[in-house]
This record gives sequence, C-alpha cells and structure tokens, in this order.
Amino acid sequence: MVLFYMHDADGAEAGHQLVPLRWPYLAVCDSPGKGRGVFTTRDLPKGALIERAPVLIVPEHHRPLADKTMLFGYLFLWEHNRPQEELYKGTGRAAIALGVTSLVNHSDRPNARLRSRIEAQEIELRATRDIDAGEEILIDYDMTLGFRPAARESDRAA
Repeated sequence: MVLFYMHDADGAEAGHQLVPLRWPYLAVCDSPGKGRGVFTTRDLPKGALIERAPVLIVPEHHRPLADKTMLFGYLFLWEHNRPQEELYKGTGRAAIALGVTSLVNHSDRPNARLRSRIEAQEIELRATRDIDAGEEILIDYDMTLGFRPAARESDRAA
C-alpha cells in the first residue's frame, strides 16, 4: 500500500488515505532528507524484477516546454545508445515512468538499476543486490545531479 496525504478544500491536511498498489510489496513513504521514496516490504533477491512500468513518451518537439517544468526532474532520456546525462541538452525524446519508478531516489551506492525498453515503451527496475524488507530502493541517476544528495545513514552515524 502507498500513503498519500489528502487535503481538504482549504488546503489543510485532512488525513491519510491508503491506496493499494499493483505491487503489494512496495510502499511509497517519506525518506529522510529526500522527500518521498520507494521501500520494499519484503526481502527481494538480487536480480528480482521490482517493477516494469509503462512510460509516457515526451516527443522531442515538446521537450522545450516539459524541460521548463517540475516534470524535468522525473524525465528519462528515451533514445538508444545515449547516456542520461544528455537529457540536459534538451534534444531527443524523453519519458516519464507511470509506476513508482518515478519516485525512486538517487544513491551513489544503489541497490537497483533501470533498464529502458525503448520499443516496448517500458522501464524495468531490478535489484542489483539482495534488498531487505523495509529498505529504500535506490538507483544511481547516472548523470550530473541538480541537487545535493542526502547523507547516507552510515555518514550520519559518524
């Protein structure tokens, strides 16, 4: 299940609503220093398919508009053999993952990876190591970051 904050007509927080996900072993929750993040509620073995999400394609001629919005932070470059870093050039198609993959946070020590399936218009999220229940699912964004990454738990403990 995923936790969403609901607001009343005045904008005040009206409570929480649990919305079932297609994946009963994933949860979207607050992640300290990062906003929302994706967590697993069960152990996942290395190589496990965490999600295969359909994507919404942003055609190249729409990129100048999309790149100026908050959606830019959720875009993936959607071209063959081009690194994600080239997203900043504003050329080529982009895509938005329509599952929880769009909410997966960055880490320089990721436990999952993405694989773009261009023709199928899908993106896969797979575990790169065993992931324990309760652990946040993290990927390396593989590009220059437009933000300062949150400190790792091991760094905060030191």
